[in-house]
Amino acid sequence: MSRNYVRKQISTGRRKSTTLPVFLHEQEEIENARRLSTCASLQRRLSTISQIVLPHGDEYHPQQHVPPSGPEAPQSILVRSTDDDNNVFPSRRLSTISQKFNALDESFTSSEVHKQEKLNKFHRNFLFIIEPILSGIFLFPILVLFWECGWNLILILLNRLNGFPSNLHLDEITQEDFESYTFLSLFIPYLITEIILLCYYLGQDFFHEFLKEKHWFIKTILLKFHIFLLASLYIVQWEMLWTLWDQFTPHETYFEVTLSIAAIFALIVFIGHLSDLVCSPFLFSYDSIEYCIYFGCPLLTRNMKIWKINVINYILYEIIISNLSIMIWRGFYHILDDHFYPDNLTLSAGLCLIMGYILYFPLMYFQNYLEELNLKFEFWTFVSINFPQFYRNIRHLLAFFSCLFTWRGFWVLYDTYIYVYDDYYITYLIFYIVSFIVLCIFQTASSTNGPLSNMEDENNFFPLYPHCYISIVQRKLSRLPCFQSKDEENTHL
Repeated sequence: MSRNYVRKQISTGRRKSTTLPVFLHEQEEIENARRLSTCASLQRRLSTISQIVLPHGDEYHPQQHVPPSGPEAPQSILVRSTDDDNNVFPSRRLSTISQKFNALDESFTSSEVHKQEKLNKFHRNFLFIIEPILSGIFLFPILVLFWECGWNLILILLNRLNGFPSNLHLDEITQEDFESYTFLSLFIPYLITEIILLCYYLGQDFFHEFLKEKHWFIKTILLKFHIFLLASLYIVQWEMLWTLWDQFTPHETYFEVTLSIAAIFALIVFIGHLSDLVCSPFLFSYDSIEYCIYFGCPLLTRNMKIWKINVINYILYEIIISNLSIMIWRGFYHILDDHFYPDNLTLSAGLCLIMGYILYFPLMYFQNYLEELNLKFEFWTFVSINFPQFYRNIRHLLAFFSCLFTWRGFWVLYDTYIYVYDDYYITYLIFYIVSFIVLCIFQTASSTNGPLSNMEDENNFFPLYPHCYISIVQRKLSRLPCFQSKDEENTHL
């Protein structure tokens, strides 16, 4: 397999916040024997000094649309408390109950209880089991096919732009004797992509309001076009950056490993966690203007204009985090290309898929159990309180390697066996369009970008990596008249 910067692309699930967790129990809840989930109960850890003297600290608030980060969701720094004289003052939030999921602080209302009890135990268990299987085994390969074909289409255009044969880097094993692309041919498409993405960030509110007023058919068509263009932009962004790093940095294994590890630590230092490295099959989206228009923002702000927040969010994700993520993915991907059965691509791809899914299913199904270890064992309580992100970052890293293995497995298989027409361009264009249409039919074309903002999982099956696409589909289908029972129809009447 060639270490070719145009054949190894992995889509990243980027929208993660910078929250650092503190796991503590409230004695009142323990006495009531209420089981608290730590998955949505994490707080931003600041020094006690900063919490005391921070001007207007209680006025900082998270954004309306936050990243699909599960327990990394941002929480306000301070909460407002009252004394005996009903004076309001800021205080530290030490409860495990998040501000977002405040239903645990009070007794459930009858409507909330009814909503939670809609699915009986059998249906909930069935949905819990089937969700990762359907999305991870059946939808995920189509998503990878879309990225692989789009990546190779951009490569063909890049070859023609530089006056090279169209099939350059598509059917050769090595690239040692290949001519290099010019810097401008890589940087200019990247710059244009970044400018368009900035327009996306700045115009998201306008586009959302514009779509809300349209007929459902027009809304659907425009939303699919929006998703398709955004996915294509991300393919160009990743391909140009990947190629730039390939052409202008050494190819020695030690250098790439060192660079990737350094980028991992830089990501931890900068945002506190590694969840931005995790993408499909752990994250899937549902095509809706609620999830596919707004870019989730992890920032806590006070009296800041929306356009400034969007610009900062754009710089954070599309420039800083995207570069660090690509450096990490690229280094480890090249290691697999060079040292993991490079002379037998089919065996290499098959073993990658096996290892990827061996990691994927336990990490998906045991999310709640692993999140609540601190409620079961005193040692994990100690670890959770004193090293809040270390334990979770280990899981993020394992999930990253699962994504790496599964993406490479399918990618190598597609690169090796998808040859329908002699003209590569026609083959990749057909599969590029067909794969996107199939994802559109299943209402998950937006998974090509990852969910842009948080998707609320009413069942709370998978707290660390919110994964509720199948649950949303099931919920929407159950509301259709043809799927409702007679008893339910009579109830509505």
